[in-house]
Amino acid sequence: SGFVSWVINNCGNGWNIGRCTADGLRSHCSQVSPSEAKPGDLIFFQGTYNTTGASHVGIVVDPVNKIMIHCGNPIQYASYDTPYWRAHAYCYGRIQ
Repeated sequence: SGFVSWVINNCGNGWNIGRCTADGLRSHCSQVSPSEAKPGDLIFFQGTYNTTGASHVGIVVDPVNKIMIHCGNPIQYASYDTPYWRAHAYCYGRIQ
């Protein structure tokens, strides 16, 4: 969530949301359906850490091929169409 917060705060759109948790980032978004997701939207996951609500977040890069960039180990592009990510899928959001 720190990586995604940094990207949002430094992307040039004039947004400044500070440093948010994944669930905090979700509160800055309007929810969009998977079919409406577009590059730059956020994808949220739950249950990846012992916390309520969204526990991890990535930035959608390619919704057709289900690719995101997120802070894994290291920051990386990854498919969110894997058994692990599908099991933890929560919702998509668009910064308001």
